[in-house]
Amino acid sequence: MKKKLLNLLLILFGNACIAFAVNTLILEHGIICGGVSGLGSAVQHYFGVPVSLVVAILNMALFFLGLKVFGKKFAMSIIISTFTFPVLLEAFARSPFHGYLDDPLLAMVIGGCLIGFGIGIVIKANASTGGVDILAQYIHKKFDMPVHVVLNVIDVLILMFQITYSDTTNVIYGIIMAFVTSAMLQKTLASGRSLVQLTIISDAYEEIKKMILDEMDAGVTMLLSETGYREKDSKLITSVIPYQKLPKMKEKIREIDPIAFIIVAKVEEVGGKGFSIDRQYNQ
Repeated sequence: MKKKLLNLLLILFGNACIAFAVNTLILEHGIICGGVSGLGSAVQHYFGVPVSLVVAILNMALFFLGLKVFGKKFAMSIIISTFTFPVLLEAFARSPFHGYLDDPLLAMVIGGCLIGFGIGIVIKANASTGGVDILAQYIHKKFDMPVHVVLNVIDVLILMFQITYSDTTNVIYGIIMAFVTSAMLQKTLASGRSLVQLTIISDAYEEIKKMILDEMDAGVTMLLSETGYREKDSKLITSVIPYQKLPKMKEKIREIDPIAFIIVAKVEEVGGKGFSIDRQYNQ
C-alpha cells in the first residue's frame, strides 16, 4: 500500500514538472515542442482553443484507444497522467508563475530538463505519460513499424506544424530541447545509488576475497579464469560497491597484493540481494 501511494505521488509530481515546464517556460517563450502539448500549441495559435483543453481532448481520445486496443492493464498505467496532466496544465496557466525568466535559451534548457526529469519520474513509478506514445504503439501493432521510428515521425510532423508560425530561433531551440529532454530522461532513469564494479586479478585472490567479505562488508563473485601468458588457472574477483568505499578498497587490495590488476567500471543500476533486496545473513 505504501509503495502504491509513493508511486501515485511520483506520477503526480512528474506530471506537475512537465506541466510547469510546458506552460511557464516553453509555450511562454514560443518554443516549439513535440507531443500533445505541441499539437495543442498549434491548435491554440490557429483556432484560439486553450492548450489545456486540446490536450485534455487528445489525451482522453488516445486513452480510450489504448483501452480498446491494449486492454485494461495498459490503460491503468496511463490513466493518472491522462486526466491529471491537462488539469495541471490549466492550473499553471492560471498561476502567477509567468514572466519570471526573460532568457529564451535558459528557458529552453531548464524546460527540457524538467520535462525529461518528469517523464523519467513517471516511468520509474511504473506508469506512462500516455499521449502520442499510445498512437505510436497502435501504429506499431497495426502495421508492424518500429515504435521509436513512428514516435519520431509523429513528433517531427507536430514540430513542422508549429514551424509555420514560429521564427527560426524558436525552431532551433525546439530541436535542441528535444535532445536536452532525451538526455535528462536517460539520466533520470539511470539515477540511483552511485556504484562501481571492481574486477580484480591477483594470485592472492583468497585473501582479497576474505578482506572484501569481512572488512568491507561487500559481496564477492569468484570466476574461474586463466592467465594469458602463462596459461595458469586462477580466479577472477568481482564486487560491486558504493563510490565512497572505493579508495579504501583499493588501498587494502594493494596492501595484500601490490601488483594486483584492478579494473574499475561505473555501474548505472544494480538489483538483487544487498541492493534492491535487503541482505540476509545466515545465523
